[in-house]
Amino acid sequence: MNTTLPARPNILGYEERLLQALFEVYGSRLEGVMQALGKPPKEYALRVNTLKADVERVILALQEMGAECRPSPLLEEVILVKVNGPYQLERSGKTVVARKGAAESVMLGSRLYAPGVLKTEKYRVGEMVSVEDPKGHFVGKGIAILPPKTDDQKRRGVAVDTKESIYRLPPLRDSKLYELGLIREQSIPAMIASKVLEPRKGETIVDMCAAPGGKTLHIAQLIGNEGRVYAFDHSEGRMTALLADMARLGIKCVVPICHDSRYIDKDFPTLKADRVIVDPPCSALGVRPKLYEETTYRKVEGCAEYQKHFMRAASRIVKRGGVIVYSTCTLTLEENEAIVRFSIDELGLELEDQIIKVGEGGFGEGLGKVQRFSPDLLDMPGYFIAKFIKTRGD
Repeated sequence: MNTTLPARPNILGYEERLLQALFEVYGSRLEGVMQALGKPPKEYALRVNTLKADVERVILALQEMGAECRPSPLLEEVILVKVNGPYQLERSGKTVVARKGAAESVMLGSRLYAPGVLKTEKYRVGEMVSVEDPKGHFVGKGIAILPPKTDDQKRRGVAVDTKESIYRLPPLRDSKLYELGLIREQSIPAMIASKVLEPRKGETIVDMCAAPGGKTLHIAQLIGNEGRVYAFDHSEGRMTALLADMARLGIKCVVPICHDSRYIDKDFPTLKADRVIVDPPCSALGVRPKLYEETTYRKVEGCAEYQKHFMRAASRIVKRGGVIVYSTCTLTLEENEAIVRFSIDELGLELEDQIIKVGEGGFGEGLGKVQRFSPDLLDMPGYFIAKFIKTRGD
């Protein structure tokens, strides 16, 4: 592959070294990847909580809300909701500047919550305001619910009730379906990762980077609440979100533990798992829609070293013959294929075929068993999944 970066539009504003690294992965496909990342998939994935409801019932309820939706052809517990847009909007009233992630949510029609507000112009509560990201990208407008932000304020709750946005979805989080624990948002590749783990009732399963809990809760659903899922995460705030979702969804078999799981083998020496899922912190380059990219190549390198610690610990706690699934929501070789090589060469793990194969194989010799979800080929976020078997040791 030609690794000389040609002159081309840098659509998402990548740092030059990071752009070069991604070009080494995708070559002439990179521009298409960036274009896909700049907009949401055409359909938004919802996981139905089959512990409480069935897909048909939830589809009917969504249709009553005015949603265009259909069952997923890939995953039986998933509903795909049509994303409408893009719409041309005109600014109204004063400006509210949202943090990047919050602005990307508003772009899809989500409310803007107070922690996501960076700064505001002066306005009156009840007025229409325009929401933009820190670089000035206008993403939506709505009614101001809270007074303007001042630097010393720590606020909670809805700051702006979004009324118009570039893309639109039904107000899923404000629905009875959500309140009653019948649905949870989760991307298709993330759900495939839990399926690839093939969890079984009665097993001991560890999620090493669990919060806010998408995979943990899906695994609990897949085993029908019959087994033990240890959910580790070092962030107290994120664990609070996991606990809230456990209660909302009726999950009983999860044991949440606020702890840095890189040291799980030393701090929990008696813990032996049948299956382990490792979805570690990553550069998140595959998340979409993306207004622009802040990540640097230095962060990619740091994430890759960090990820090795989780895989090393996972290899020590999984039983011989047990399964480890490694997944990320990013696109780099350093955080994906290179971690697979490390796991094979240094940890003695063996790659295994995956029961669901949607993405393309990995980039590099002997990596056909992994799958890479590339947004230029699939209308999904960028993602990576590898499945390993431990064949040596205890």
